[in-house]
This record gives sequence, C-alpha cells and structure tokens, in this order.
Amino acid sequence: MHNTDSIQRFFRSGLKLPHLRVLVALADLGQVTRVASAFHVTQPAVSRQISEIESALGVAVVSRIGNKLELTAIGQVIVACGREVLRQLELARRDVSALASGTGGLVRVGAVVTIPDPLVANSVHIFMRRAPNASFSFFEATLDRLLKMLEDGDLDVAIGRNRMTSTQVQLKQEVLLQDPFVFVVGAAHPLGAPDRHPCWEDLRPCHWITPQLGSPAHATLIGTLEAHNIAPAAGSVASSSLALNLSLLKRGDFVSILPISIARQHVVRGYMRVLPLPPVEPLGEVVAHWRASIGSPATKLFIECLSEASSELLTE
Repeated sequence: MHNTDSIQRFFRSGLKLPHLRVLVALADLGQVTRVASAFHVTQPAVSRQISEIESALGVAVVSRIGNKLELTAIGQVIVACGREVLRQLELARRDVSALASGTGGLVRVGAVVTIPDPLVANSVHIFMRRAPNASFSFFEATLDRLLKMLEDGDLDVAIGRNRMTSTQVQLKQEVLLQDPFVFVVGAAHPLGAPDRHPCWEDLRPCHWITPQLGSPAHATLIGTLEAHNIAPAAGSVASSSLALNLSLLKRGDFVSILPISIARQHVVRGYMRVLPLPPVEPLGEVVAHWRASIGSPATKLFIECLSEASSELLTE
C-alpha cells in the first residue's frame, strides 16, 4: 500500500524532467561516469538524482551489476515513457521557437518521383505548423534538372536518389532514408511466374523501363546492367513518370527498378514481383541537397523539418 501511495505521489508531483533525462541517459550509456560526463556534472550528482527517484517511488529503478547499473523492470517502463515525453517536449520547443521567430517567406522544393510520399507530405505538415506565415511550392523532375535549378537559384532544396560529388556551386547534402531500388516485373510478365527464379542472364532479352536519359539514375542503372553485360533491348521506354511506369509494369511487358517502399505495396496486392537480384546500391538512399549558403530562415527550417520527418519514418 505504501508503494502504491508513493508511486501516485511521485507521478503527481515528484517527477522532474532531470529525473527522466538521467534515466534515459543511463539506459543509453550504462554507467554513471558516462552520464555525468554527458551532462557535465559530478558522479555524486547523478547518483543523487537516481536516489531521489527511488526514494520518492519507494521501489528500485536500477540494480548494480559489477561496475554497471542496469534498469529494473520499473526503470525500463519509466525510460520507455520518458523517451516519448522528452521527444514531445523537443517537438514543442521547435514549434514554439519557430512560431516566436515569425518565420515567413517562400520555400521551393523539388524531388524525383520515387521519393516516398509520406516524407515530403510529413515535412510540409511540420513546416506549415511551425511557420504558418510561410509559403511552400513543390516541383517534380529528374535530379539533373533539379540540381540545375538549385544551382541557378530557382530551387531551395532538391531531394533525389544520388549523392553528388561535384556541382557548379557548393552544395550540402544529407542522407534522409535508406530505401533500396529493386528489380521488378508485373505479375503477368514471364519472369514473374511463381515457379521462376530468374538470374541476370534472363534479363538480356527483356524490354526495360529506365529513368530518363541523362539523369543520374539512368547512368546508375545502365552502369549496373553493363557490369553484367546487359543492355536494354530495342523497344524499351525511358520515363520519369511513376504513374506511367506502374501502369506499363502491370501490363506485364517490361522490367524496371522501383524503391522497395513503392514495390512492396504492389507486391502485396498481387500486381508485381520483386526479382531475386541484388538492389541497385547507389540508388538506395534518399538524399536532400541545398546550397551551402542558405539565405532564407524558412529554407533552414524546412531542412530541419525534412530531417525530423525522415527520423519519424525510420521509427515507424
């Protein structure tokens, strides 16, 4: 009974944010010395925080095993909930900070068509919540065209599938997601039959849907195929339209590549099959690019929202 009263009192008025931060850090770092170093305090100060928690709760939240402190089952519950509390507080801090600054202006963003829809949509949602006075425009094209617009000052952020090593102006880039490109066929394609186990050799006579000629994605795919002595047969299609590519694939006449996030949706519905071949490695990342000299606070804010939205997708 005493424990129940102590627990209720602790969560009603005794729990403090430093308690949560210390326990979460202890879960991550495992030792009081490391926690003290991370918070720039003394070891006794950290131990005192832990003692306060246990004294107020009336139960142990850690147990000593050699030089390490391990969380008890109760400690693990507090840490799991504490992580979410701290995350929500950080989101609130970002929202309040952005709203207080009154960020305005126009952010122009471009992306290739194979970027997962939730990434951009969630980024825009976060951005407009934090900067209700700002405006947003969105454009889809091949990455080579987006980067040219970025260099010319006609775009603020470009989201593509390739890392860039050299451009006309100095750019920064950040990998947002891992989303491998896989080889796919429609369920009606001969290679899509359940009893088929195609290899590279089976792709030689196939008609292909490739990215647009001149785009980085096209060069990457062709380079991958050439490494296996394969060239797209006559009658292949070069297209940057995801809707067209999906429609053609479902008819069963073509082989192509798609991000696994998109291909999986159509495999589950029975429209498509992923071929048992290695993914196209250089296209496995979703990468954001922007000019090194960011001139607009709104652009900087959107990049932060983009990074946050990608982190949320990774945890789903």
